Amino acid sequence: MTTHRAATPPQPGMTDGGPTAASSVPAVSPLASRAFEMVMAPASIHVAQARGTTAAVLRQWALPDAPAEDAQLVVSELVTNAISHGSGAVGLRVLYGNHQLRIEVTDGSTTPAKRRRAGANDLGGRGLLLVAHLSHRWGVADSGRTTYAVIPTLTEAPPCRRTAQPTLDPTC
Repeated sequence: MTTHRAATPPQPGMTDGGPTAASSVPAVSPLASRAFEMVMAPASIHVAQARGTTAAVLRQWALPDAPAEDAQLVVSELVTNAISHGSGAVGLRVLYGNHQLRIEVTDGSTTPAKRRRAGANDLGGRGLLLVAHLSHRWGVADSGRTTYAVIPTLTEAPPCRRTAQPTLDPTC
C-alpha cells in the first residue's frame, strides 16, 4: 500500500480552508518551493510506482527533461536500496526549490548506505555510484535512516568567458 501527498504553495485567493481575499495571499513565483511525499511497503513492485509518481509530479512542476530523468533514476536506485537493505516502510520525499531537487528516501534501518565497488560479474552494487554521478551531492542523515541526493535543475549553459586566448569550445 502506498500513500501520496503533494504540496505546493497556495495560489492567490485560495488556502487549504477555501477561498480567501486575493490581497491576503502573496503571489507565488514560479521558483517557489514544492514538495511531495509517498510511503510504501517494502516490496519491489513499488520501485516502478515511485519512479512513475516522481515523473508525473516533475512534469506537473514543469521541470526540464534532463534533471527530471536524472531524478527518476536516483529515485529508482534509492528506493531499491531501501527495500533491499533497509527495514520497514519506505518513505520518499522530493523537494524542489532554489534551482535544485532534493530526493530523500527513508526506512527503519540505522545502517547508513555506503558506496561499494562492484565486480565485473556482480549483478548489483552500482546504484550509489550512479546516484553520485547524477547528483550534485548525496549522503545520509537521520542516524542512517535517510539517504538523500541533490540534483541541480538549471539546464542552461553558463555564459562563455571571453579571454585573450581563442577557444575551441563550439558553444562560445
